[in-house]
Amino acid sequence: MGKATQDLMNEHESILHVFTILDKMLTFSTVDEERDLKFADEYIHFLKVFADQCHHGKEEGILFKVLEKHGVPVEGSPIGVMLEEHKLGRQLIGLMNEAVQAADLEAFKHHAVEYRDLLRQHIQKENSILFKLADQLISNEMQMELFEEFEAHEEHVIGHGVHEHLHDQIHVWESLYH
Repeated sequence: MGKATQDLMNEHESILHVFTILDKMLTFSTVDEERDLKFADEYIHFLKVFADQCHHGKEEGILFKVLEKHGVPVEGSPIGVMLEEHKLGRQLIGLMNEAVQAADLEAFKHHAVEYRDLLRQHIQKENSILFKLADQLISNEMQMELFEEFEAHEEHVIGHGVHEHLHDQIHVWESLYH
């Protein structure tokens, strides 16, 4: 496993962990609409910043472009499938956001489950197909360069310390739904 693909897989683990917290929220024994809507709003922020701007940004803006240069076409390939799923994920985040703005917790839950299910399958495909392909095509030296580009992307796109703040937020959510 190369340094860049390992970084993306580590981010997948964080996203999957957040989904386990969502699952606990969905089945939590005590209903507290105010607490749950606050979580939903923070969860959407996490998805927009961490999953989409940071993680998907690294894939779309850096990794996929390198794979294209190594002969992997966008259309009819794993890249094309991933891009379509990123697009669908953004639509579902928008629907979750609309639900939270309307204080419609049931609609939020519905769209959150759709997003969770989409991303769980998406992550499995990236980990087992796309990243293995990347590891075959991209040298370890280039993987290190990509990792450095990923680090720069985080600083420029989401800002210094935001990644760490989002990880801290996960610990707060864990305490809400334990």
